[in-house]
Amino acid sequence: MTLNQCFTTVLEDILGRTVREEIFQLLEKNGIKQSEISSRFDEVIEVLARVFGTSAQLLVYKTVAELYKEYSLRTGFSFGESLRDQVAQLREKVVIDLLKPKHYTSIDP
Repeated sequence: MTLNQCFTTVLEDILGRTVREEIFQLLEKNGIKQSEISSRFDEVIEVLARVFGTSAQLLVYKTVAELYKEYSLRTGFSFGESLRDQVAQLREKVVIDLLKPKHYTSIDP
């Protein structure tokens, strides 16, 4: 859910609301629902790369940076590094350290 939120935020911040909606429609046409973005992020990257070419890397980089920010962690990677590895490392850290995103809302009373 957090990755979905970060991706949505980055799309809107960089490209605007209209283009964001077009990208979600493009992903849907490629069989990726908006709710599946985080679980199918590698496929999202592939679709974006086909459409935007190497410029898609900026969207992915900003999304991963936003994800680190959401967990109050420093981004310890540069633009050219493997972003898939960074997402995997962050997932591992979140699980091991039981980190919660800034916008986490508990359903507990």
